[in-house]
Amino acid sequence: MAITYTDPLTAQLFGITGSTILVAYAMLRMAMGQDIKTVLKGLYAPLLAMGVYVFFSGLYGYFIWPLPGSYDILFYDMYAVLGVGLIAIALCIKHDTKLEYIGFLALIYGVITIFYGYSGYSLGMTKEPAGMFALYALVGLSSIVFYFVSFGIDSGKVNKPLLYIEALLLILGGLAAAYIAGSAVPSHLKMFGQYVPFI
Repeated sequence: MAITYTDPLTAQLFGITGSTILVAYAMLRMAMGQDIKTVLKGLYAPLLAMGVYVFFSGLYGYFIWPLPGSYDILFYDMYAVLGVGLIAIALCIKHDTKLEYIGFLALIYGVITIFYGYSGYSLGMTKEPAGMFALYALVGLSSIVFYFVSFGIDSGKVNKPLLYIEALLLILGGLAAAYIAGSAVPSHLKMFGQYVPFI
């Protein structure tokens, strides 16, 4: 039987991997003493590109998700917000404004992200509930820590241990996303082998 939709979630999870490891790389560069302004200038364009992709693909997934159940809420409520956050950070860099306020917003949504992950885990959602919770918890924690990192970036006097902690959380979160996505790629390629566009 022909399938008239595809599930973009694997590519979106790899989008999380790319975004988190990109920001982790910037954190590590600053921790190792590279000029903060130089790092941020280099981060701007790829971060904006990833933010736009995450935001619009998140909206697409939220409104187009064709399968029964509440997985669209679990997967896409926070995914689109992540895109907004990445775009906002890029715009702060572009306009040379303080990261403190987007950092504060990240702290709030970091807590909410962890709550979403815990809720999905407690309900046994996904084939990898522990991996899913690890992803949400690590990305949520990195968002919380980013609030405190933002003060050092804004002042030009970064806290190196905090940057290393932030980078570690981001890398682990990115690897969790990559693990979930990578384990799903073979089954998705097989499942959607009968895909037929609806137009």
